[in-house]
Amino acid sequence: MSLWLKFKERFINLRNYFPIYFQSVFFLRLLQVIVVLPLLSYLFIQVLKVTGLTSITESNLMVAIQNPLALVVIALIGLITVFFIYYEQAYYVVLAYLQRSHQDYHLRTVLRKIHRKARYFLSFQSLLFLLYFVLILPIASLGMSAGLADNLYLPHFIGDELVKSTQGFFIYFGSLLVLFYLSLRLIYTVIFFVIEEELSIFGAIKKSWQYTKGKCLKTIGFLVITLGIYALMIGLVTATLLLPLIVIEPLFSVGAPFVAGFILTLLQIVLFFSFGFLQMVLADGLLCFAYPKLKQASPLQSTSKPFLFKRPFFFYGALSLFFLIAFGANTASLTKILYQPNTQIVAHRGYMAGGVENTISALQAAAKQGADYVEMDVLETKDHQLVVFHDRTLSRLTNRQESINELTLAELQEITVHSGGFEDRIPSFEEYVQAAITAEMKLVVELKYYGWESPEMEANVVKILQKYNVTQSYLVQSLKEESIVKVKALDPNIRTGYLVAFNIGNLPATSADFVVIEEFSLNERLVEQARQVGKGIMTWTVNEEDLVRRALRLNIDGIITNEPSQAKRVRQSFEENRTLVERVKELL
Repeated sequence: MSLWLKFKERFINLRNYFPIYFQSVFFLRLLQVIVVLPLLSYLFIQVLKVTGLTSITESNLMVAIQNPLALVVIALIGLITVFFIYYEQAYYVVLAYLQRSHQDYHLRTVLRKIHRKARYFLSFQSLLFLLYFVLILPIASLGMSAGLADNLYLPHFIGDELVKSTQGFFIYFGSLLVLFYLSLRLIYTVIFFVIEEELSIFGAIKKSWQYTKGKCLKTIGFLVITLGIYALMIGLVTATLLLPLIVIEPLFSVGAPFVAGFILTLLQIVLFFSFGFLQMVLADGLLCFAYPKLKQASPLQSTSKPFLFKRPFFFYGALSLFFLIAFGANTASLTKILYQPNTQIVAHRGYMAGGVENTISALQAAAKQGADYVEMDVLETKDHQLVVFHDRTLSRLTNRQESINELTLAELQEITVHSGGFEDRIPSFEEYVQAAITAEMKLVVELKYYGWESPEMEANVVKILQKYNVTQSYLVQSLKEESIVKVKALDPNIRTGYLVAFNIGNLPATSADFVVIEEFSLNERLVEQARQVGKGIMTWTVNEEDLVRRALRLNIDGIITNEPSQAKRVRQSFEENRTLVERVKELL
């Protein structure tokens, strides 16, 4: 049977059992929203309480790990997360298996079969499942509940930094290829583990590895066809639902916001359920690959017994209530006048499409692109002078291997750096400030530390800022809290920022005037908390347009980006004369 016919069979199965799938997705999302996520949030709050922290960042992670009680709670959080991931994937597998084997079943039947394997999660094998899940992450998150899958990705700044060098490029994409290959080889693990009652997690992993030998192309074909058709269907549904609004808005402006609110709510519900339907189709298809005899079963029939709700009134009543609440909220959001945000656009190390990072040519290119600020990095040299450079060594931008602290400022200024077809020389911090003043460009000065810095480094930075009378217009930031405390003590006029590469929980406690959160950790709660305590909040490094839009919707104080012209264009598009169709797309 061709892959296309197999997909057609999946579609027929989806149609036959649509009411059951509809209720199943609702049940799993409800379980996640009212049980799993609140429980995980409560447990994490307990971790913060016992450690006395406001949040967990890269700088205080060891404090949490070294607390025995916190470590126990963190382990419990991991166990619950792993079990629910298993629960969600296993649910669809068991449901498909019971349907294809024509067994009489109810929700309790599905749950009973899943729970039989729960004992394995109370042993070391739960760690094995966690490792397995990390290995199949590229495929495992397909269709997973949004609340769990939202942050299941490598922070963008890590990938961005790696691909800047040839070696890093091959390491990054090589690792992705290896991870994808492992995903394909282990993709049947949950299926074998759930269906075969005596099989352990390790046994299921081993069986999946053996079974997939020589079958990767078939699996890829199935995934490509399934995801391609899914994307096409979602696109068609979205276009079809938006079409009436396109027609109505210019003709009936008074009623158009209500139509837009209705369409937006309908699209949100479609997307809400479609992810679950996608996972159901994937589970059903992979189940048939794993157990080929199931595909020879007689045509599927809908069950006559109620599956989840004996009285569907509760289900449809809850869905209707959700629709009405969402409709009201969406209509209000769409009719709200939107003004252009005050968010400042900060060019990361200058504009690297116009010059080598952290050079004067990149600074000038950023000014031409209309950036509000340029972010740049300051290091200390062998002779305790200040140079504008990011890395510990010269290797990425030159053919030399020395560390910055092995050369004097004069020696560094003679070196030519190359990147992206551009070349320039390494500037001193004072030269860079002079060039910024000439270009009428404000700076965000990041103090970099690699362990060789003198106690006078902060004072030397402040002296130059004072010399050129820019202490009230330039910003100074660092990953080290003690560094920005020293800068503030030296000159209270300088606005300081605390850089955070990783944050879970509340706004990090800091004496800085603003916090710079990596895009991976940024959320609305942190923005609100910053406003409440009178601190600014910025994010780094945001390069993708949808992420720029997200940051602008939060109306944060600054976006550090490699694409300042794109960010500026998107910022300018946040005006009150945008069409309702554009606003619906924005909120989606």
